[in-house]
Amino acid sequence: MTTDGVDGKPEVREAPAPERTEVPEHAEAAGTAGAEEAPAPDPEKAVWRGPTAWVVPALLTVLGLVGVWGGLTIEAPPNATRPGPGAFPAVVGVLLLITAACMAVVNLRNRATGDGTPSLAWFEGRPVLLVLAGLVVHVALLEFLGWLLAGALLFWTVAYAFGARAHLRDATVALSVSAAVQVGFSLGLGLSLPGGFLELVL
Repeated sequence: MTTDGVDGKPEVREAPAPERTEVPEHAEAAGTAGAEEAPAPDPEKAVWRGPTAWVVPALLTVLGLVGVWGGLTIEAPPNATRPGPGAFPAVVGVLLLITAACMAVVNLRNRATGDGTPSLAWFEGRPVLLVLAGLVVHVALLEFLGWLLAGALLFWTVAYAFGARAHLRDATVALSVSAAVQVGFSLGLGLSLPGGFLELVL
């Protein structure tokens, strides 16, 4: 851009340079890292693929067969009324077998389409291990503590494994559920669950 100077000579003036917007370094680093790293799969939507996809259906099948077999072979006491003590484990076993069959169908469809997650990198093993430990302790202490306390301990452990941290509330709910199960077995099926030392004290 030129204008007339004092002596009549043209005076050259440079046009102002456009302002440069500064980008923070941490923003650039975050953008680069986000572009390089792929988002982790959502555990609620991720579908297993490959050999790991058959672990849960296999476990459900085994548990379902054990439940059905136990329901058919359990010895009912003479005073038991219909449907009898074998109805509950048999129904649970059948439901487990149906669930395993549905999961197997889904796995076959995913294998045909190629959808799914091939690994268990997102899998959280801590809750599963806590639940398994709670089951082991429950079985070991069932005869001594009785169902009321051992069942409440199992329910509380499962709640803790999946994130519950209101210990007093969870213990109250677990004890209530355990008592409801015991009453249901006694009145509905005519079975008395182990009473443990409470039976001797009370």
